[in-house]
Amino acid sequence: MKVFKIKEIKIFYDEKLDGGGTTFGQLYVPIVRKLIGKSKTCFEAFSGPAFIGFSLLANNLCEELVVADINPEAINYVKLTVSENNLSRKVRYYIADVLDGIPESERFDLVVGNPPHFNEFTISKYCHECSSIEMLKTYDAGWELHKRFYESIHKFLNNGANIILVENSEGSNEKDFIEFIQKGRLEYVNTIHPTLNDIIEALYINIRGLNLNFGISKVIKNLPYSIYRLAFLIGFRIYEPAIKNVSFYSKFYFIWSRYR
Repeated sequence: MKVFKIKEIKIFYDEKLDGGGTTFGQLYVPIVRKLIGKSKTCFEAFSGPAFIGFSLLANNLCEELVVADINPEAINYVKLTVSENNLSRKVRYYIADVLDGIPESERFDLVVGNPPHFNEFTISKYCHECSSIEMLKTYDAGWELHKRFYESIHKFLNNGANIILVENSEGSNEKDFIEFIQKGRLEYVNTIHPTLNDIIEALYINIRGLNLNFGISKVIKNLPYSIYRLAFLIGFRIYEPAIKNVSFYSKFYFIWSRYR
């Protein structure tokens, strides 16, 4: 069992359940802060251990959090995180197949999620012999999970609610999903690509969250963010790990839609 710490919240998880929530999933923090600010009730779909949702909660970008995942093991880790951080009054969780299993009484103001990013035409870019857990995290045949999500999410939304899902440009583009959005009674707002500043902040959250205590990470995790950001901007064009990280994070984009 591992721990990913964001401010005062310790998130418990098994490494095999991390589908990117500790890395590119942390792009949600600067992006939600810029686009929307604080919401009352946030929902993380396809949550796994709910790195994204707990990070939004820790950064005061939502007042309460609801999470759901099809994998009972992931929800067991969510339960542990809730218990160990005394969050029972702020967090609710469900085992759900996309949205099936969530009470109809739930209403959300912001929906986020890290769904599978590859379909049958693009999965080969990610893997040739994925394990069952890897396939669960990455493969959406015919975009059926996306279709089901966009078809039903409006039933759980307050007026004006925002929906922001992270996607991978190696597996899709926004044109794959806009029709689903519109058929689901939602308005497509925009496609958001992370800026360099977004990437720098997400990397900083990742390094501090994993509590790495070796090499340059040991130094970085103790730096104030302003100093870290300045050092990154100076060094990222010549420091190979930084260059690779910027390239990796830049693959991801965010589909923003809204319910009216």
